[in-house]
Amino acid sequence: MQRFVFDPPERFVVGTVGQPGERAFFLQAASDGRLVTIGLEKAEVTALAEGLSALLGQVGQQQGVSVPAAADVEVDLAPLQAPFEEDFHLGQLTVSWDGRRVFVDAAGLAAGQLGTAASEEDVDSLRVGLTISQTRAFIERARSIVAAGRPACVLCGRPDGPDGHFCPRLN
Repeated sequence: MQRFVFDPPERFVVGTVGQPGERAFFLQAASDGRLVTIGLEKAEVTALAEGLSALLGQVGQQQGVSVPAAADVEVDLAPLQAPFEEDFHLGQLTVSWDGRRVFVDAAGLAAGQLGTAASEEDVDSLRVGLTISQTRAFIERARSIVAAGRPACVLCGRPDGPDGHFCPRLN
């Protein structure tokens, strides 16, 4: 089991490798020459961005913390840091607020352990502490990464590709 902690990180981003429809999604945290890369699914990226957005909304409303607008933060547009290997694949993801920072906690199994029965000692984890501005910038990048995928079919809303797709509305 490895436990990675970045509080604060120099960089915390989501990115992809591959073409739309065949992309692999990754989270990367970097600081002081250390780099951790976590594999995850597109739906998990969307859920993380929406969960962080909801958390910022609650923090702003209930605690009076000033939350910057999307246009007021500098979004990291650089590609994922390469070369890299997936340190582990996401199994569990949580977000929280401690009164000063937002925390993203991720846990999962190393690539070689996927599909095996795992005990708690086999689970790797990542904890990232973010400022409000870093959180907003992460949300904006995550949303743009997800939106850069295949366009949705105008009939059914499923992802369409250059070769088309099976559309149940045409059945």
